[in-house]
Amino acid sequence: MRTLRPGLRVAFSGSFLEPRAELARRARRAGLVVEGTVTDATGLLVANDAGSGAAAVRVAVARGVPLLDEYSFTDLLAAGLPAPAHVPA
Repeated sequence: MRTLRPGLRVAFSGSFLEPRAELARRARRAGLVVEGTVTDATGLLVANDAGSGAAAVRVAVARGVPLLDEYSFTDLLAAGLPAPAHVPA
């Protein structure tokens, strides 16, 4: 995954250096939709330990959801998102 797009559904699993609430806030501010669990609609799981065997990681792998670590995720956030084509009413 090289870019993030507004409306992308993202979930978080495991421990992070930055507080999870802050990561979620930054994601929302960037136009991402933060989910509490991995669903069929999830487009990205942020997890620092993809080999942890955590349920969210297992579900994401089984469903083909891309995984990123915290560093890659925050790098993509810092790079910015393209402007949405339209803003829903």
